[in-house]
Amino acid sequence: MRRSAALFWLLCASATAQPAPHNLIFRNVDVFDGFRMLRNQTVAVTDGMIATSPSANAEAIDGTGKTLLPGLIDAHIHISQVQSLEQAAALGVTTNLDMYAGYMQNLMKLRTELKAGQHPNAADFRTAGVGITAPKGHPTELMPDIKLPTLGPKDDVQAFVDARIAEGSDYIKIMYEHQLPTFTKEQLAAIVRAAHRRGKLAVSHISTQAEAYDAIDAGVDGLAHIFDDSPPKPDFASFAAAHHIFVIGTLSVLQAFAGAPTGSQLADDPRLGPYLFGPSWQIIHVKLPKQFSRGHRFEYAQAAMRQLHAAGVPLLAGTDAPNPDTGWGISLHHEMELLTGCGLTTLEALHAATAGPAREFFLIDRGRIEPGRRADLLLVNGDPSKDIRATRAIVGVWKAGVRINRDQVRQEAEKSRH
Repeated sequence: MRRSAALFWLLCASATAQPAPHNLIFRNVDVFDGFRMLRNQTVAVTDGMIATSPSANAEAIDGTGKTLLPGLIDAHIHISQVQSLEQAAALGVTTNLDMYAGYMQNLMKLRTELKAGQHPNAADFRTAGVGITAPKGHPTELMPDIKLPTLGPKDDVQAFVDARIAEGSDYIKIMYEHQLPTFTKEQLAAIVRAAHRRGKLAVSHISTQAEAYDAIDAGVDGLAHIFDDSPPKPDFASFAAAHHIFVIGTLSVLQAFAGAPTGSQLADDPRLGPYLFGPSWQIIHVKLPKQFSRGHRFEYAQAAMRQLHAAGVPLLAGTDAPNPDTGWGISLHHEMELLTGCGLTTLEALHAATAGPAREFFLIDRGRIEPGRRADLLLVNGDPSKDIRATRAIVGVWKAGVRINRDQVRQEAEKSRH
């Protein structure tokens, strides 16, 4: 698609009112700027933005032995309520990319409240809104009590896409799933064209390798999952690279689907678990029945991601929380570790959760630490470039220069679990 057109639309969507930020100066801190590690740096924050020099009244923060990163970005989650965003922010994820909203009115109300400066402990988000699916297609089977709009074979594709944009969709999510009624390849391509005419990204849900090939051939900008049904064909990554797509791996949930869940172990980490709200605590501990893992092979997903990485296809960190064995915020730390198991270096995994999704989704004001960018920041003990799990040792989180009150979130989360 034309990136300039998408840039115009997302610039219009990015301006939000925020509570008054504090001016800050981080001294003697190692910095991951979205691409590389910079040692023993000074970083100034003025009026919620990274500045070239500190203000006279800036609060000084000693960064000795610590690393400052851009606030993390989860490129695939599903938001249910404000607690989703508060939990995410407390765990270092300051921006969430929602990939399907069944209750769009509720989400738009939440967006209005965030723009008005309410919910200061909540992360920011963008949304696909109601994804585009065929009648009786996925995920209508998961939400039988909601009357979801669906796109029939004789419906006006452009009008349907325009209606989703009018509701508030920042990008278009296409549900392409052959286990249930879905679109023809011609319809799939028509939806992509309709999104691109309005300067919107088109991202596709897929489960199988065949669906991935169809979606890429139809011109989508990215895949919202990697497949796990078959080993990647030798030309898969070169095919993806030639079409200039990005891929959100969602390895956290695919590992659980394949019958080898490990995400719930994060809930036992005293640095992370206390921030889980009751519903999230329950979901991350759900174990899928053994028969569910039939047809899912995590090693196929890993092989596909390794192949894509070798071909230079942009890989983004996304968790698909809240699915079984996943949770908002907490699972992104696990996702980065899983990416390193697919051949990414620690710096590349950090990039996949910061500057990578910011670039692919045109979030030009965040994802990097440099003057002129928004001060969404994560301060951790240790060096995640040497041990990716150091991102879990959170010291502080800031959204547009405003510190997230992690103690308050933890207290509210603890109450919700009892």
